[in-house]
This record gives sequence, C-alpha cells and structure tokens, in this order.
Amino acid sequence: MLTLDQFLALTQRLNNPALIAPSVLLVAAMLVFSDWRLALLAFAGVKVLAGVLFLQLMPPEWALQQWVTGGMVAIMWFMAARRVDIIRRKQMGVAWWKPEWRLNPATLLRLAFVLLLLVVIYTVRPYAPFPKLPADLARYATFLAVAGLVALGLGDRPMRWGFGLSLWLLAASFGIHVLQTDVDTVGMMAGIELLLGFAISYFIIVDGARFWPKPEEA
Repeated sequence: MLTLDQFLALTQRLNNPALIAPSVLLVAAMLVFSDWRLALLAFAGVKVLAGVLFLQLMPPEWALQQWVTGGMVAIMWFMAARRVDIIRRKQMGVAWWKPEWRLNPATLLRLAFVLLLLVVIYTVRPYAPFPKLPADLARYATFLAVAGLVALGLGDRPMRWGFGLSLWLLAASFGIHVLQTDVDTVGMMAGIELLLGFAISYFIIVDGARFWPKPEEA
C-alpha cells in the first residue's frame, strides 16, 4: 500500500499539461449528457484532473484538496439527485438502472453550443491574461469560465446550475492561487465550494418535490 509521501510523489509525476485535453472533453461531456449520473461522473473526472493541474501552482497536499472537496460535493449532489430519481422512476415505472438518453431540443442545443465552443477553443485559442498564470492554464481557465456560462445559460435544473457555478469557481481558483497560495486562501476556496454543494443539494431536493407523493397517495 502506498504511503502518503509515495502517493504525493506519484501525483507530481502525473502532472502534465497534456491532461488539459481530456479535462476539456470531460467538461464537454458534463454539459451535454442528459443522464445526470453520467454528467456527475464527468464532473468528478474534471475535479480529479484539476487537482493534478493545480500541482503547477501549489504544494501537492494543497492541490489535491480539489479531490477532497470535489468528492464531497459530488457525493452530496448524488445523494440528493438519487433521492429524487428513485421517487420519479417509481412513479413512472422505470427501472433504476435504465439510462436516460433524452435527445430533445435542450440536449441538441447544448450539444451545438459545446461543439461551437470546442471549435473556437481549438482554432482561436482565446485566453484571459491572468497575471503570472502559464499560457496553457490561462487558456484552460478561460475555457472553464465560458463553459460555466454555457451551463448556466442552458441549464434547466439545479444540478446543471451547480456545474456552471463550479466551473466558474474552478476558473477563478487558477487566477487566485497563482497570485496567493496559503492555507487561508486554499481553505476559503474549499469552503465556498462546499457551501455551493450544500446549496445546490437543497435546490435539487426542492426542485424534485413535485414528484413527492401526496399524503393521501402515500
């Protein structure tokens, strides 16, 4: 079994700008997938790769807090969405394991916007000039901010709003941590993300309350 020091050394060897490309694809998948379970899995993958990319800006034990906070947020959202999904599927008579592939106008619109965003990022490669941030991470942070805007603009449910706000927070983290990296800053950003996770979990439950059985039907 790996010790903590060995694990941190392994993550430092994994730190590679080439991880940006799969992270971009995971963000795109997160925005397009209509099944919340697949979208949440892509979100977890984004947080894992982001934690590795943060190794360029801060010590490993601080960078990998993205894994901790991202994992906690993903668990909160999964539990909230799962509770709603169980009741909804029971009312509709749909098995819990059956995936939800809805090729409706909303999904097609998200797909069109994401494809357009990927084409622009690949051809133009725009980026906001974050002070002291390497060019590849600056482009990645810019992509996260724009993708978050797309998620908020096209999101029709609280979890998608959470994805958008989380992408914005992740983009801001790159700009903030390159300027100031200390325990207070890292803890503050992690605290904000956890608060976001709690808030979105609450809104997921409230949004799904329309599926709750009425007292006379219980």
